[in-house]
Amino acid sequence: MGMMGIEYIIVGAAICICALVLFLFSILSYRKYKNPKLLFVLIVFLFFLIRGILFSISFFYEPLAAFTASVYPWIIDVVILNLLYLSALKR
Repeated sequence: MGMMGIEYIIVGAAICICALVLFLFSILSYRKYKNPKLLFVLIVFLFFLIRGILFSISFFYEPLAAFTASVYPWIIDVVILNLLYLSALKR
C-alpha cells in the first residue's frame, strides 16, 4: 500500500461505487428516454468509473501508480468536463 492509508482506499471505493451506480442509472435512463444528453452523461460516468478503478488499483499495483501520478488522469478530467459541457449544450 505504500504511503496510502486506509482512508484513501475507502474514499476510492466509495467513488467507484457511486460512479458505478450513476453509470447504471444513466444506462437505464438512456434506454428509456433515448435523449442524446443522457448519452453524454452516460459516457461521463463511465469515464469516472474507469478513473476510479485505475486509482483504486494503483493503491495495490505499484506500476500503475506511475500512471496515476502522470498527466493522464488530468486528461481524463478534461474529457469528463468537456462531455458534461456538451451534455448541457446539446439540444
